[in-house]
Amino acid sequence: MGKILKLDQHTANLIAAGEVIERAASVVKELVENSIDAKAKNISISLLDAGQTEIVVTDDGIGMDATDARMCVEPHATSKIKNDQDLFRIRTLGFRGEALPSIVAVSNFRLKTSIDGLKGILYSLKGGTFISEAIIACPRGTEISVRNLFFNTPARLQNLQSQNQELSYITEYVNKVALARPDIAFKLTNNDRVLLQTYGNDNLLEVISQVFGVEIAKNMFSFYDSIGYFQVSGYASNLNITRANKSQITIIVNERVIKNYAITNAILAAYKERLVVGRYPLVVLKINVDPALIDVNIHPSKLEVRFSNENELLNLVTHTISYALHDSDLIVEVEERRKEETPKTSLTIENDFEESFSEDIFVEENDFPEALFKEEKDFPKDLFVEDFEEPSIFKREELLKPEPKTEVLPRFEQQEYSFLEERKEDGVSKPVLPKMYYIGQLHGTYLLFQDEDNFYMIDQHAAYERINYEKFRRELQKDRGISYELLVPIKLTFTISESLLLAERIEELHKLGIMIEDFGGSTYTVREIPIWIPKGVETEFVEEIINALIKNKKVDRYQFLDGLAKELACKRSIKANQFLDKNVIDYLIDDLSRCENPYNCPHGRPIIVKFKSSEIEKWFRRIVK
Repeated sequence: MGKILKLDQHTANLIAAGEVIERAASVVKELVENSIDAKAKNISISLLDAGQTEIVVTDDGIGMDATDARMCVEPHATSKIKNDQDLFRIRTLGFRGEALPSIVAVSNFRLKTSIDGLKGILYSLKGGTFISEAIIACPRGTEISVRNLFFNTPARLQNLQSQNQELSYITEYVNKVALARPDIAFKLTNNDRVLLQTYGNDNLLEVISQVFGVEIAKNMFSFYDSIGYFQVSGYASNLNITRANKSQITIIVNERVIKNYAITNAILAAYKERLVVGRYPLVVLKINVDPALIDVNIHPSKLEVRFSNENELLNLVTHTISYALHDSDLIVEVEERRKEETPKTSLTIENDFEESFSEDIFVEENDFPEALFKEEKDFPKDLFVEDFEEPSIFKREELLKPEPKTEVLPRFEQQEYSFLEERKEDGVSKPVLPKMYYIGQLHGTYLLFQDEDNFYMIDQHAAYERINYEKFRRELQKDRGISYELLVPIKLTFTISESLLLAERIEELHKLGIMIEDFGGSTYTVREIPIWIPKGVETEFVEEIINALIKNKKVDRYQFLDGLAKELACKRSIKANQFLDKNVIDYLIDDLSRCENPYNCPHGRPIIVKFKSSEIEKWFRRIVK
């Protein structure tokens, strides 16, 4: 007797439903995608009890005739593809023919549809079995009602979460699909309460305003670029809008909402050094690509997409957003506190904040020897070449004079500071930071400026750190490819296991400019080192690099040097509670204006914040709301 049997169709549908229909949000997703594929311009999603009692999706699409309406609930029945070749050029959201049969198998299902807006058809099914059919009057389009979801799969029903949690999943999806299709009007209600309504004006910024709020939309900037077969566009938030997680990064490929960690990381790379650790931007990224270059037939949920030439796409995403971000207003604007909030100093930064930023290199901050942070004379002589023009603050450190603290701000003749007025884009000068006037110093930590409409504060340590960082990075990362022979070779001793691992990585060390030889036993000698390792700390640096290699970590020279530049910049910058001479402030502002990024320190903290004069007047009740 044969043990292998062919499953009946109902059981197969239940199995498919387990993959495709996880919760009410899955039903909403599949029905909305069918409405979009039916060329609908108005889609309504009406819920009872977060969809656990009923889900109704109504559209004004092309509708179906009686034959197609009966066929659409059959397994693998679809109008989206005709043959296997169509799988390689998918232009619709649905194509597998699994969604409706899966929904029908686990619910009470009712379908009303019409192609002419006069006469329509109604089908009712329960658990995959046809119950009734009728000819009815019906507007053009389709209405699908799903009641008692998972009534015949108790394990799935019992594992649903609270109504608010399930509703949040539905809302998150509808928000994202509305962003993907600003040309379609969406309306989402739960128990007759409107949760989202868009108007189909094909204005993405308008939809962002309706989904996230007007204030967020005001702090978004647009971006666009293309490289032949890839085109990226959308909106991203400036530094005033950040979130504690990545959930509000929306990625859309050919109008399909997807999840892709590589693209998410490419977006975050554009914000490198501009956001502090643990904060993320709000981004709506739209990618248009030839369907032949992507594969969406990976998972039944169709949330994953694989790309041909993915690295080119990732570079395009990072460079496009970074370029647009560079041209936007990156000054952090201090928002007015709500009355119910407990008053606190909004600019307070923990003293140990910077110690958490050593993650991008393989050495911890406290592991750097103190000798590393000595004067510049301790660097190799040819590290700072003669044609390098040193930023002016390093020539004028003798002007740093501590002054006694005083309750009265020092008075100076107001001098106008204008940042980067000569930075050009397409041959046109473009100022990056505003013109402003110096008025004093607060607590020996913050430099105070003003213009006609705003009040500015500059964190002097963060400003010096940015200037120092760009100086060190520029010098350390010059690709000279030069090594020099040590007068006294470095001897390093390892355990037997470490020695065996090191023997396999000798060639990689040579590529880094470290000439190391087996001295016998578990001892190695280093005879040459690259020029970028500072004098006095050669042994410590070589040990750190070797330890990273034998732990199977990839040592990237430029990444390592970038981390080193950050550490040097932090140690060499003036700290808080240090009063500056007026001349030093002049030099500081001049050097800051020449930086590639004068807005953030290398760790992402803001250098300059802005208060609107109108907000200050509200504090003193000069303006009453």
